[in-house]
Amino acid sequence: MPERSYPYLVTNTNEDNAPYRNINEGHIDMVAARRLSDKASLLRPLKDEHLLEVYREAKKMNLSDEFIELLEEALSIRQISHYKEA
Repeated sequence: MPERSYPYLVTNTNEDNAPYRNINEGHIDMVAARRLSDKASLLRPLKDEHLLEVYREAKKMNLSDEFIELLEEALSIRQISHYKEA
């Protein structure tokens, strides 16, 4: 018996080269945003000044985009808008 390829994993149509779009993409985005907000709330014990300092240092050190996004979300929750000046 010849080995079978897996056509459901790899196909030759051009349509499959387009980025995958899920019908529930909006829902997934909301879930991801909620998780980010939940994670950002873990930074609540930090004082505003300390959170700003952590954000500035993270930018200087070029830390991961995800971590910086988390810090920005925490700053946004606290309605601290002058962090962008950092």
